[in-house]
Amino acid sequence: MALELAPDLVLVDHEPFGHRSEFRDGLYALKARYPNTKFILGLRDIMDDAGRIRAKWEALGVYSALESLYDGIAVYGLPHLFDVAEAYSIPPSVRSKLYYCGYVVREREAVNTNEIRRLHGLPRNGRLIVATVGGGKDGYPVLEAAEVAVARLQSRLPDLCAVFVTGPFMPEEQRARLHAHSPPASRVLSTADNFQLVAAADAVVGMGGYNSVWEALSQGRPLVIVPRATYKREQTIRAEVLASHGLAKWVHPGDLTGESLTEALEWALNLDPRAQAQRVREIVPSFDGATRLTAYLSRWLGSEGFPHPSPREEMTLTGRAA
Repeated sequence: MALELAPDLVLVDHEPFGHRSEFRDGLYALKARYPNTKFILGLRDIMDDAGRIRAKWEALGVYSALESLYDGIAVYGLPHLFDVAEAYSIPPSVRSKLYYCGYVVREREAVNTNEIRRLHGLPRNGRLIVATVGGGKDGYPVLEAAEVAVARLQSRLPDLCAVFVTGPFMPEEQRARLHAHSPPASRVLSTADNFQLVAAADAVVGMGGYNSVWEALSQGRPLVIVPRATYKREQTIRAEVLASHGLAKWVHPGDLTGESLTEALEWALNLDPRAQAQRVREIVPSFDGATRLTAYLSRWLGSEGFPHPSPREEMTLTGRAA
């Protein structure tokens, strides 16, 4: 079907050949039939342990594809936080194809925090902690520890309230236990508009996925990360990188207890919100990665040739001149 479409541009997201290399032959066939078609690879900056990615790419022939198949590589990140070229040993001959478009997050919208609290039956005043765990299939230990942490904190901060979002895939018996043990002035929800809840929060607990982390930071919220405990190290690496820049606190899943999460949340609640938001902006000046990606792809469709970012664009992305 793709061969019949004669596309002007092909954007391949995340996996250069598809999840199981199912698109490899089709992509090369498309390139051979339509040599003027532009092929762009979109990559999250942090995908897994760098050594594992390098070995995988070597085995699959990805480095050759970066040379001969792809015209450009859009990175959803910033090089001063995570240098994709160095981490994944991208050859010097390919590095000129890299374009860091910044972090791609949902567009910010006006949020009435009082209305959010009213909607969820929360006190109008008092600090609010929001804990989310994505789909929720493996998120129960995080929310269990978060409930204990909130209860402990309420002994010192009696006006503290909380929302725990389980996600739609948490087993029913685990959701029931969270409901049964929820601390005062808290709500346990299966689903919610997390973006709006985070906007109303004084501190956020999450599992380290790309979307949840950057949506919280784009709103300047103090963030505690408990990365997902799997063989993939993506979320742990992201947590380590952000913590090293003072943008988040993280708790190793092997060290997760009510006490350890209490300590991390105390860090978050003791931050000056304005100072923390300013720190985020100093390190990540812009969160309009989707807009920049759209402009980047549009330039490939135009007559400008290779779409180098302008010095002004680089300045906006990094906070310093190129």
